[in-house]
Amino acid sequence: MPWKCAASPLTAATLLATVTLLASVAWGQQPGQPTTPAQPKSAPAAASPLPAIVPAGRPSIGLALEGGGALGLAHIGVLQWFEEHHIPVDRIAGTSMGALVAGLYATGDSPAEMRAVAVSNAFLGVFTLQTAYLDSSYRRREDRHEVPQAITFGLKHGVGMRNALLSDRGVNEFLITNMPAYNRQELDYNRMPIPFRCVATDLTTLQSVDFSSGPLPQAVRASISIPGVFPPVENHQGHFLVDGGILDNLPTDVLKRDLHADIVIAVRLQDAAISGADTSSVVGVLNRAFSAGIVRNVEQAERLADVIVNIPVGKFSGIDYAKAAGLIQAGYQAAEQSRATLLPFALDAEGWKAHLAARDSRRLALPGALRQVRVVDGDPGAVRQVLADMKPLNGKPVLPGPTLEALKPIQSNGDYSATYETFSPTPGSAAVPTPDTGVLVRLGKDPTGPPYLLFGPDIGAATSNITRMEMTFRLVDQNLGGYGSELRAGAQIGYKTQLSAEYYRLLSPNGYFVEPRIGFLRQPVYIWANQKRIAERFEQNLAAGIETGRTFSNHMQLSAEWRADDTRWSLRTGSDGGPYLTGTAQTGLLHFNLDKASAGVISPRGYRIAASAGSLYHAAGSSNAPLVNLTFSRTLPANSKTLFFLSGDIHSYFRANVAQPYRFTLGGPLRLSASSFDEYRGTDTYLTRAGYLHRIAALPTGLGQGLYAVLGYEAGEIWSPEQRSILRQDGTLGVIASTPVGVVSVGVSVGDAGHRKVFVTLGRLF
Repeated sequence: MPWKCAASPLTAATLLATVTLLASVAWGQQPGQPTTPAQPKSAPAAASPLPAIVPAGRPSIGLALEGGGALGLAHIGVLQWFEEHHIPVDRIAGTSMGALVAGLYATGDSPAEMRAVAVSNAFLGVFTLQTAYLDSSYRRREDRHEVPQAITFGLKHGVGMRNALLSDRGVNEFLITNMPAYNRQELDYNRMPIPFRCVATDLTTLQSVDFSSGPLPQAVRASISIPGVFPPVENHQGHFLVDGGILDNLPTDVLKRDLHADIVIAVRLQDAAISGADTSSVVGVLNRAFSAGIVRNVEQAERLADVIVNIPVGKFSGIDYAKAAGLIQAGYQAAEQSRATLLPFALDAEGWKAHLAARDSRRLALPGALRQVRVVDGDPGAVRQVLADMKPLNGKPVLPGPTLEALKPIQSNGDYSATYETFSPTPGSAAVPTPDTGVLVRLGKDPTGPPYLLFGPDIGAATSNITRMEMTFRLVDQNLGGYGSELRAGAQIGYKTQLSAEYYRLLSPNGYFVEPRIGFLRQPVYIWANQKRIAERFEQNLAAGIETGRTFSNHMQLSAEWRADDTRWSLRTGSDGGPYLTGTAQTGLLHFNLDKASAGVISPRGYRIAASAGSLYHAAGSSNAPLVNLTFSRTLPANSKTLFFLSGDIHSYFRANVAQPYRFTLGGPLRLSASSFDEYRGTDTYLTRAGYLHRIAALPTGLGQGLYAVLGYEAGEIWSPEQRSILRQDGTLGVIASTPVGVVSVGVSVGDAGHRKVFVTLGRLF
């Protein structure tokens, strides 16, 4: 069986584990669409016999590694000491992070190889709130760039949020990448270089389960699935599995019961004594209460151990992945402190050499050349896409990098997750398995959606000025009317009222589309002269149109658009801003969009270009006019904490006499920050921005890029037929925070002509 149940008492403190972990992450611990990788549907009917102990005639030694988040990296130091002193590990079991370290060691990875992974940036991609911007589809990039402050709700079964803070895509890819030869359906953990077990908690039965067969990445994934942080793993029997530490954080019982170890060595992560911080806050109390449940099951586990290696990790925390080197050193020193009890198990040089040879003889070869692909649990359109994306890999070695890359498109829209495992279409004998040449792709649907509702505030305020605030809603219903098609509807309510709907109809798998749309806008418009508000206009616009073109990739689209507008431009108070206007207009445009940025808002590197060219014609009160719009942005990293940015906008009717409602504007935070909102109106305008961002604080991994100090310069010029050009320049100093709820900026800007403002924004950057 792939896993077995083992009854375990469930204390009240244990029941608190889920709430505690969720709270601790929300307040700064390392914590999307959730995925549900299934357990294999075919696995060995029974575990094979355990391999003989080499050298013969000595007791078998089992090693149990405790879970503990980043603290579990200390186990690598213990294993390093074991290898240096020839302490054999014949059986190994672990929970949570202990399962990860134990699993890697059981596959044959050396402590040096594990250390190299731990001290690298490998864990940065594990803790992610959602799909990486670079891997998102073109339309999801639009959402991330246009509504970065949005919180997402699923509407499939009423209004609901996902069942975890983090996406598990990063952790799935990390495990598959680091266990390439052991991601196979028919894997028997007794035949691994070191026989292995890991433990998870079954939310369905409230019992602990241990894995003895099946794809190793999936088993470890279940064991490290912190409740509320990572989504539960759903197996093929409908059971939901989470972190094994809730019930069995130090699996000495598994070593005794399943792996029949004669000597059990337990590695304990010894936390600090209670401190004031543990009782001075809600999070501290919850963390301490959760620790009580963990400590109790660990104390029970210790009774089965013959030797206990205690690693003092009180000066570290469970999110200290950046302190891997210090944790590994703490583990090494703890083993050294226990040398008197460990050295009696050491082998001489010949015995150690024989032990390593026997262990290495059980290493599995990497999969062979791809010959067969099977896809399960997806709609026909999704299955066709996966098969098409995997086709270029046919006949090539099955390697994690290319295979995971081929599975990115199916996951880019957020409605599907994908994991894979390998299999042999023609299984050999148990002793001599044939190389895996098949790939089984498991697709998982988000249980909360689609459809999805994106919701968030958009705020802009400045001194001696108006305050703009809207609540933004965006409904996205994917695969409506066919795979790849979708309905997207939006609403902004507040300072302005804006309603819109568009239906993106995918015409072919290679990206050709047609997209009809309709929109309605009502908003006040303030007219300014010499920094004084002289009039208030009211704009009302109803627009309908259609766009068609091709989405070439997740970063490039070329299209043509036709739009018709019916506009009302009325005067409420004051004077100026042109006469009352009512009538229609038509616009035809060619669009080119290229997004090579690495993030939706503050991008550490990359660039964006959006260019449109066409004409405005048959517009009320206006001459027919050519029309050009161009926006671009570029960021360049100077080092890990410093960015330089350059951006600009150009909008032009080529000085044609176009009525006020159709004109362009300048002014407002990050659009000439020292000026009032839309203080300048004209037919032709440009704006350039340049600046320097220095990160002064980092958010916990996965929660955003951090807090930046900003020094910027802006210059903009605007013309109109009845007024000579106006050039404005200003300098801006402030801070910008890139967070999971969008970009928050606070700054002061001083410009020419006596312009100055203090401003605050929440939402988009620019």
